[in-house]
Amino acid sequence: MPDNSTTGNSINHHDLENVIDGILEATPDQGRLSVADLMQAIGDRSFGPLILVPSLIALSPVGAIPGLPAVTSAIVILLTVQMLLGHKHFWLPRWLKQRTIDGAKLEKGLKTFRPVARFVDYFLRPRMTYFTKGPGYYALAVLILIVACVTPVLELVPLGGIPPNAALVAFALAIIAHDGLWALTAFVLTGASAVWLVGLL
Repeated sequence: MPDNSTTGNSINHHDLENVIDGILEATPDQGRLSVADLMQAIGDRSFGPLILVPSLIALSPVGAIPGLPAVTSAIVILLTVQMLLGHKHFWLPRWLKQRTIDGAKLEKGLKTFRPVARFVDYFLRPRMTYFTKGPGYYALAVLILIVACVTPVLELVPLGGIPPNAALVAFALAIIAHDGLWALTAFVLTGASAVWLVGLL
């Protein structure tokens, strides 16, 4: 099973606010941040943070940038498929790694989201770990894949991307912290996304 903890050369944090700080450290003061640079900052063996970061970016105000949610969903889908196939190192195709985001907009959006992250961190701790280890770990990955696949559809509706991206963030936090309560929170948000999707059909 791939290592679902952080590694020495990655964003080595276990709470949401510090993950945001890690992204900001990798973000240039001027210019654009590429997906490749972001991957390098996170590391290629840390499934939880790799899912958390693009989902967090899509959920934050910077996710309103046209086309960005599609990129973050593609990243999550490709990484999750590799996780389910048992890959120990994760990779992305060159065309996706070359996609960039404006550094100033990313910094502004994540800083706006930081107070929410600080609030979330108060409720993040190891508990009900049977949801995040062994079979539960792979069950979470399957759900992440499903949610990531429907997210681009929901993004077509104003504010429609909030429930699925919030679910992806919750799933990733559950994996990183081995927090089953956040896994349950993600299940609820997944249900909300399903209801929203059915309403569109």
